[in-house]
Amino acid sequence: MILAVARWESLGVSAKQKRIERALAQAQGLLQGGRAADAATLCEEILREAPHLPSALQLGAVAAFQSGDGNRARDLLETATTQYPDDPEAHFNLGVLYQSSGILESALGAFLRAAALAPGSAIAHYNAGTALHELGRPGEAIAAYRRAIDADPDYAAAHAGLAYLLRDAGQLEDALTAYDSAVALAPNDAQTQSGRGIVLQHLGRLPEAADALRRAAALDPAYPDACTNLADVLIEMDDAVSAVRECDRFLSRYPGDSGVLASKVIALGESGDTEAADALVDFERFLCPTRPEPPPGFADAGALNDALAAHMLAHPTLVDAPASHATRNGKHTGELLGDTAAPIVAFQAMMSNAIALYKSKLGDDPAHPFVANALDCWRLTAWSIVLQGSGGFQAPHIHPSAWLSGVYYARVPDVVSDPNAGQAGWIEFGLPSEEYHWRCRPPVRAIRPEAGLLVLFPSYFFHRTIPYDTEGTRISIAFDVLPAIS
Repeated sequence: MILAVARWESLGVSAKQKRIERALAQAQGLLQGGRAADAATLCEEILREAPHLPSALQLGAVAAFQSGDGNRARDLLETATTQYPDDPEAHFNLGVLYQSSGILESALGAFLRAAALAPGSAIAHYNAGTALHELGRPGEAIAAYRRAIDADPDYAAAHAGLAYLLRDAGQLEDALTAYDSAVALAPNDAQTQSGRGIVLQHLGRLPEAADALRRAAALDPAYPDACTNLADVLIEMDDAVSAVRECDRFLSRYPGDSGVLASKVIALGESGDTEAADALVDFERFLCPTRPEPPPGFADAGALNDALAAHMLAHPTLVDAPASHATRNGKHTGELLGDTAAPIVAFQAMMSNAIALYKSKLGDDPAHPFVANALDCWRLTAWSIVLQGSGGFQAPHIHPSAWLSGVYYARVPDVVSDPNAGQAGWIEFGLPSEEYHWRCRPPVRAIRPEAGLLVLFPSYFFHRTIPYDTEGTRISIAFDVLPAIS
């Protein structure tokens, strides 16, 4: 976030002003030293003396956000934008907060206001572009990125963002030009090099694509997308054995990476080693449907499911699914956990118990990357997907940042129980997304959702929702098990 320069109004005597200046400097030092909670406490003391001091409002918001109190951060920034409506930095910071919370329309409004107040702010135009992209408005996002570039022609991220959207729009030559500009400005950025490689692949220039992706991997050996994209290019070049080798090279350093494990499964299948692929995607061993008992506070699973469904449908972050997500013709919330609402607290406790039980049943298997890299210390992140017919579904995808993932069903449409509906509305595992150049169809497993059903699975398992186009609401809560933040 950007901090505004302090503006002093009528704060009284000079001694008070100096005392507050010293306190602000101390709070800034605490924040920079990693003591966000202490900085937030000190900012609250300052605000009791100077409730509308811009620098204290914004510094307090940053400290509150970094210490985990997003609601207080939002309150402070909303106060700042109300008191100082012409301060572009306050609007920008509020937009960052809204965007991080999944409140995308509000984020866009804040970024657009910041950009209108400061037309030369490339970062305000750029962030408006990212919000527009997430909201599924690519044409407007492209225009916002172009405004960012006009404001600062050397802004590499804006060139890269523009290139990504031009690629999605099928304007491949223009996308390559934009990526070339981004690479020239940030030659050591692995993500930009990787994006350029994908465009070259789409243009059919496969050897050049492979070279670009190898450069990306060399720039950042820990960047998994460079490996997965290179593996896909090699598969398209009919060299699946080399693709397996690239995956193994990455996994030798980062053995539990879910994105690379998913690519290795595809490469193994394409190379003909279906036995090794099946060992990684072992449905009987690792795919676990279960019906957990609700924790105290709810009479039964039905009461919890009703409360969860009502909470999801009224959630302030529920929006039409962002373009960056797998959901199509449906809605998506932002982060759910951290919410003190009773159904969310109960849900988190129930999932934590189920995950611990799942992990305990895995046993020891140092030869299997999923079991061998089970997390000892972990945290949860969760969001909801709401489908209401109209052909809603989730495209095949994985959860590359997680170790274990799961989905819990709070409400399902009647169609899932119709034997003549062809598994409409079911969840299916095993089928990779179309962006990968696979030819050998892998084994798949479909599970019929039911209210109260929890399905746990390794995060590298491809999964999708089979579309349904009848009336009926399908409310699920997806979650990831991630490494704990040290």
